[in-house]
Amino acid sequence: MNKIAISDAKANRLYWLGRYTERAYLSLHMLRRYFDLYLDGDPVDFATYAKNLGPAQAKDMDFKTFASVYIFDKKNPSSIVSSLTGANDNAILLREVIKSESLSYIQMSVCALERLAQREDEITVNELQEITDHLLSFFGSIEERLYSDKAVAIIRYGRFIESLDMHMRFNYDFEVVREVFDSLLHWVDIDESVINKYSMEKFDVMLNESAYELNDSVYKTQMLGIVNKLVNL
Repeated sequence: MNKIAISDAKANRLYWLGRYTERAYLSLHMLRRYFDLYLDGDPVDFATYAKNLGPAQAKDMDFKTFASVYIFDKKNPSSIVSSLTGANDNAILLREVIKSESLSYIQMSVCALERLAQREDEITVNELQEITDHLLSFFGSIEERLYSDKAVAIIRYGRFIESLDMHMRFNYDFEVVREVFDSLLHWVDIDESVINKYSMEKFDVMLNESAYELNDSVYKTQMLGIVNKLVNL
């Protein structure tokens, strides 16, 4: 790996490329979990899902409406199409940095979703697996073909921070969130110039098993606020 300097503008795009791709990837995972509950005949709390990501939705919405809002609705910033569009916009501007092969996986994800949108009322969540596969290929391509350690690190910062944000929004267990944060800590020395050390230390202190309680709205709001200040991008 090399130490090529990265401009502030490119660093910002790399960071948001990481966040948007991770958001799309995790949203697909969350959606499949809800779909599995739905198929098993278990009660599915769509309103809570909507509250976690926004915008608020009616409690009695059916699954097709719910899926439409969180997959295909371009006006919903929490939808999968919005996440992939944000990722693609940043990837295009970073073509020279991330290379065409990596960019192509994002564009294939967008194309796959556009094809599914043409028969929105007929699809099942399982058909979204193709998009998950493209995103996994993108992540692998970045690791294999992007030779700038700083560029890889900044994308990872975006991915880890988005993962922290999403897992806390959905009240995941302490062990899951702690593991993601520890993974982020392993990479902070690659480009410390973008790390907010005060926020990093504060989050580390607050993320302890005895204090961890995401059902406490004050604690949860504080943690979500801090996690989005961990890097200065």
